[in-house]
Amino acid sequence: MRIVHDADEFRRAEYPPVRITTLGEFTLERLIPAPSHEGEGPPRYVRVARSEWGNRGPAMALLKVLLCSPQRRSPRSEIIKAIWPDYEAINAAHALDSAASVLRRHILHHGEIGEMLITLRGGGETLFKLPDQNRLWVDADAFLSQASKAMRAEHQGRNPIPLLEDALALARGEFLEDDLYAEWAQGRRHTINGARHRALFKLVDLYLKGGQASLAEEWLFAVLEEDPTDEDALCRLMALLAQQGRRREALQLYQYTKDLLLEEHVAPADYTRDVARRIKQGLALREQRERYTASGGQVPLSLVRNGEPRWKREFSSSQTRRGNAPHSGEVRYIPLIGSRQGVQSGS
Repeated sequence: MRIVHDADEFRRAEYPPVRITTLGEFTLERLIPAPSHEGEGPPRYVRVARSEWGNRGPAMALLKVLLCSPQRRSPRSEIIKAIWPDYEAINAAHALDSAASVLRRHILHHGEIGEMLITLRGGGETLFKLPDQNRLWVDADAFLSQASKAMRAEHQGRNPIPLLEDALALARGEFLEDDLYAEWAQGRRHTINGARHRALFKLVDLYLKGGQASLAEEWLFAVLEEDPTDEDALCRLMALLAQQGRRREALQLYQYTKDLLLEEHVAPADYTRDVARRIKQGLALREQRERYTASGGQVPLSLVRNGEPRWKREFSSSQTRRGNAPHSGEVRYIPLIGSRQGVQSGS
């Protein structure tokens, strides 16, 4: 590893001069050149104090709009429409020029390494553009790139698990959490959330296929700890716990998520309620079997019909619907969990 000492070397450096975190707390970091007397060592980044950019709303909005734009570029007209939709044309153009100047001179300024906000002109339109990952590293883009590498690795017959783990380690926290309802951020947010779920469920499937149910459980719990209302992750975890005989724990998780959703005046989705209903039925059948065993085989008359215990009949029919039951200790993947397709609405 080479330590960077001057502006020319920054351009060739392995480490980008500016790093931005958009997942979770928004942060800006700048690379600090190492003094020549320190010799070789790891690069050092220093976080930019929020006081330096927290009160520069228009410039930060411009930065974030560009981060959400394809190839980090956008025409002036589209930026104005996103940030100042109600401004008169002249006032909006002046506001954009002022925001661009602040972004260049104060927020993305880093020595003399060239422009970090690039102006492009052509076809009668002026565009603003941010540098690529080599100069302006963004965690969301790093996550998407790593997740894509994992999928390609699997397609090529290589083990994607390390790449998926690295990708998901980056994807902690909500994208641009200070701008949850900004219309210009929604497209990028949906892309990131979709990729995060694909990577998570692919990793869970691979863990289960390899007999590593505890690792799958660990990742699902981590996701729910971050977002307890993630019903897709909840259903996958409930199914996994139920298959291990931990039905009460699964139902407790469901109740916790249900309570949180009801606080927001939202009910759990039909497929989530259906999963919970099936687990409740399985728990009731198990308790009936336990009572039957504890009573020395004396079955209450209320549970007997046509000479056969009701729990045994219901259990047999439920297994017929699902297929053969897994052997003791075996964890099987249920395709319908984590997907809204193929699930009948439950009560």
